[in-house]
Amino acid sequence: MIGWLVAVVLAVLVVYAGLPFVWTRGLGRSCIRRTPKPGCVALTFDDGPHPVYTPRLLNALREAGARATFFVIAEHALRHPEIVERMLAEGHEVQVHGYRHWFVPLLPPGLTARQCVGARDILAQRFGIDPRVYRPTWGACNLATLVMLRRSRMSMLLWSVMVGDWRRTPPEELARRILAKLDARSVIVLHDSDESPGAERGAPESVIAAIPAVVEEVRRRGYTFVLASECE
Repeated sequence: MIGWLVAVVLAVLVVYAGLPFVWTRGLGRSCIRRTPKPGCVALTFDDGPHPVYTPRLLNALREAGARATFFVIAEHALRHPEIVERMLAEGHEVQVHGYRHWFVPLLPPGLTARQCVGARDILAQRFGIDPRVYRPTWGACNLATLVMLRRSRMSMLLWSVMVGDWRRTPPEELARRILAKLDARSVIVLHDSDESPGAERGAPESVIAAIPAVVEEVRRRGYTFVLASECE
């Protein structure tokens, strides 16, 4: 009897959590991982806003003349609304990363809803925006996520360039990794916080320092920066 129950639980977990991960991350279905046309590059940042790193990152983007998309944690956004307002005022886009930095595949449907649709509604009400793009924390979702996004007419944007920037890395090496993977339809994911599980303290320092070189090379190749909403 116990063995049968274990088998049922495992089967449910596979269908609810495992298959959606393979469907999206493995097969690239029900999500977007590339920009829609050649010559367009999306520069995106996850996990913020952070009171120390994000303002400095915004300074670097302003000096480089580049627009980016910030996939924010709603709880952090409510804690630092002035940073989100600055993002919007300077032409960047704010989209949904979650209510908290939870591991989505193991969340029940109610918390899954809070993580995607609920976080969207919080951001919409507080900042007067209409977020339509969701990137799940760790890029991992469950079956409830796929159903809720479809019903809410939201898109899931993942990435094509990830370089482990949550670890402390010299800026020159970080830029080299990004540019080695860069192509004409890249979606770059970086992080502007070191408070999420697994992040090393101070890692965003290198992200900030690498921005000028990355932006310069993107432009040298003749590419244009686009926002997440332009990838739908």
